[in-house]
Amino acid sequence: MKATSFRTVRNGLLCAIASLLLIGATPPREAGHEPPDIEILETSRWINMFTIDMLKHCAGDEGAPANAVMSPQSIFHGLAMSYIASGGETRKELAGVLHFPNDDAHLLLEISGLRPRLNIAHQKLESVMANAAWLDTTYVQFRKEYVEKVEKSFGASLHSVKFSESAQVCDAINKWISEKTHGRIPSTLEPGDIRDRSVPGFIDAPALVTVNAVYFKADWGSRFEKKSTREHDFHVDAAKTEKALMMHQKSLLLYSEDDYFQFLEIPYIDGIFSMYILLPKEVLSIKDLMALTTTGMVIQLRRKAFAHEVDVLFPKFEMRSHFGMRQTLSEMGVKAAFDNQRADFDKMIVKKVEAFRVYVSEMYHDAWIDVHEDGTEAAAATTTVHFSFGCSAPRPATPPAQFHADHPFLFMIVHNQSRSILFAGWVSNTEGLAQKAGSAGK
Repeated sequence: MKATSFRTVRNGLLCAIASLLLIGATPPREAGHEPPDIEILETSRWINMFTIDMLKHCAGDEGAPANAVMSPQSIFHGLAMSYIASGGETRKELAGVLHFPNDDAHLLLEISGLRPRLNIAHQKLESVMANAAWLDTTYVQFRKEYVEKVEKSFGASLHSVKFSESAQVCDAINKWISEKTHGRIPSTLEPGDIRDRSVPGFIDAPALVTVNAVYFKADWGSRFEKKSTREHDFHVDAAKTEKALMMHQKSLLLYSEDDYFQFLEIPYIDGIFSMYILLPKEVLSIKDLMALTTTGMVIQLRRKAFAHEVDVLFPKFEMRSHFGMRQTLSEMGVKAAFDNQRADFDKMIVKKVEAFRVYVSEMYHDAWIDVHEDGTEAAAATTTVHFSFGCSAPRPATPPAQFHADHPFLFMIVHNQSRSILFAGWVSNTEGLAQKAGSAGK
């Protein structure tokens, strides 16, 4: 990771967010025994709208990756810690892109209500969301009310450090992230990410690092049998077909469709989390697929889903993604936050000569996912650098539905109680997919 430096502003803040999920599903509920659809939390609505917006934008880029995975949830929580200190144009742009409400108290109430729902631990399921902040007061005096909000509403642990000791601080932060993610993200920061860039007459030094870590681990409740994994055709587009290892099962699952998509929900252990899969009925590019996708459409497909016997083919895949979020968010409309002359995060610090402005220097998002017969393992890390200067209904018995994900599709990992998307991505070709028979088992 390499942070962008600016010399005209006086002090610095670095925010890092790391997320990890190790996932796997429980048998579905029988038709006619569905609980009433749970009202989607307001926080989840904001996060889910941002997720779809970000997927659309990234898929629409000329250089969009063929396969991608990301955790907009992590980005949302990370930027929320900055948003509550924002004002003016900076605040307006962040709210417009991330769907933050104007009322900070309302945002903090919603975020503090979601976090406990995502913290679950028992024998077969572990889900953790944790936050921490490392503060250096060499040049900056942080506003007490801001620090209290980060500590209380985000549940962040606070650590006092000297970023001049960059190697030691990086080791401490990376150790915390590694511990929270069970070693799946062993290193996020390098000393160069928090180096002092001051020059005579100008102080340009980091002052704060915040980290959001998410860890999730579970097995599939209804596993794909390894002996059923076979090589099948994967249709990259209407003219190109390649071979890929496809897992198989025939199970009772929540299924629906509309004119454009098939929808399948594969639940995880105890039904607390699920994977949603949106498979277009025609072979489409990811750009065209995302052009048809809206949050409302996903909600409607889920709400009308019913328990159905489904013949499932789903590819094994492993992928890693990297996004320079400064460019992505700027293109989506967040501009002032990255401008050392216009950024307004004044509610974060007590303004003085040596520390009169905070701005976002850079933001990175890295993610990795591995889907196989026993379950799913995924990890993501987002680093932000600041510097200062559905309800279902029973249906009649029908033949098994075929849900063969043998062409580009969209996937999401969702917390069912809150309907909040934790991870999302797409697969559009066999690059990175398991293609050899020897990789059929993990």
